[in-house]
Amino acid sequence: MRAGKEFGRRIRKSLVVATVLPVVATVVAATGPLSQNAAAAGGPIKIGMITSLSGPYTPLGTNDKLGAEQEVNAINAAGGIDGRKIDLIVEDDKTDPTQAVIDYQTLVSDGVVGIVGPVFSSSAEATEPYAGRAKIPTIDTAAADSLATPPRYYVYMTPPTTKIVAEQLLAYMKYKGLKTMAVARDTSAFPTAGWNNMKAMAPKYGVKFIYDGEFTLTATDFTTILTKVKASKAQGLMVWGSGPAEVTLTKQFRAMGLKIPLLFSHAEASYLYTQPVGSAGNGVIIASSIGGIGPYLPSSYPGRSVITSFAGTFKKNNHYYPPEFAFDAGGAVAMFAKAIRERGATPSGIAKALSTMTITTGDGTYHFSATDHSGLTATQVAITRDVHGTLVPTKFTRIGIHRAR
Repeated sequence: MRAGKEFGRRIRKSLVVATVLPVVATVVAATGPLSQNAAAAGGPIKIGMITSLSGPYTPLGTNDKLGAEQEVNAINAAGGIDGRKIDLIVEDDKTDPTQAVIDYQTLVSDGVVGIVGPVFSSSAEATEPYAGRAKIPTIDTAAADSLATPPRYYVYMTPPTTKIVAEQLLAYMKYKGLKTMAVARDTSAFPTAGWNNMKAMAPKYGVKFIYDGEFTLTATDFTTILTKVKASKAQGLMVWGSGPAEVTLTKQFRAMGLKIPLLFSHAEASYLYTQPVGSAGNGVIIASSIGGIGPYLPSSYPGRSVITSFAGTFKKNNHYYPPEFAFDAGGAVAMFAKAIRERGATPSGIAKALSTMTITTGDGTYHFSATDHSGLTATQVAITRDVHGTLVPTKFTRIGIHRAR
């Protein structure tokens, strides 16, 4: 029976791949009602997931999948939702926006009631228009602000937006007296959004960027950029990017003898960066969701038990602390589960529930509304320091946590 279902999926996916992309929207829109009817018929509740299990974002996507599967397994082990188990159907976008669109259509044709991901912001931007046309609620695990600004009825996101991360990093720069900075960034959607937000808010914090260097997602040589950073006399280097390139940049930064502070966004808030970078990462400043510093949160911190419970299970299963991406995807599944309990296992019911949802996950406490589909605030972004491979909250963040209690 299972083999027959998989064969059917392969046939449908072959038809999707053969479809000319300009007509994808029409086909997706037409399959929306089928999804709702399938959901209402009983049996397993199908939730789709698009993530990067190959290509440059493989490490991110792999941990997205692990986080989502952990949450699904916990729900199913507890009896499911009203006796119905969740069936997580995962598609690999190969870190390719075009493939992500194909995956989206495949999942809709499978009768999913909601979709988690993609994790690659460029893929998420490519699939975003189809959520509204197919009327399938989608919770992105990518962090580009364009996914939630302006808000679209069927689209939400779990990672802290680049705007609130940029705001906390700028506040940290001001706190440390870093007034003249350099930036290095890759040119994909996520770092572009982060840089644009940081550049726009920098004057408010008294920060001036005196050098701007671009690199590609797969870059391996940063000599030219780092030489120019050194010559600029900048007080620090801010890097916007995600993936293995940032590990190489850090090692070359150290090899060239630069002594200025090196700062990263929340894309590097995990062992996926700290492990391969090794001792070269010691002292690097990294933004993170509040879940990234779970072990250091005081017992009275709101939501600490949710964070530590998820982290403890993940570490037991995988032998490392969960990265940002695992928290993002696990949280998205928890949101779908709560929405289904409140409004039923249909796309329309889930969408209604999400539009007013308050929920605490490993990333923090979300307050979704008609005008806010990202849900988090800058106070739930931690600024950490890599201390021998562990993300430790800076004094700046420890003070902030104390004030928030």
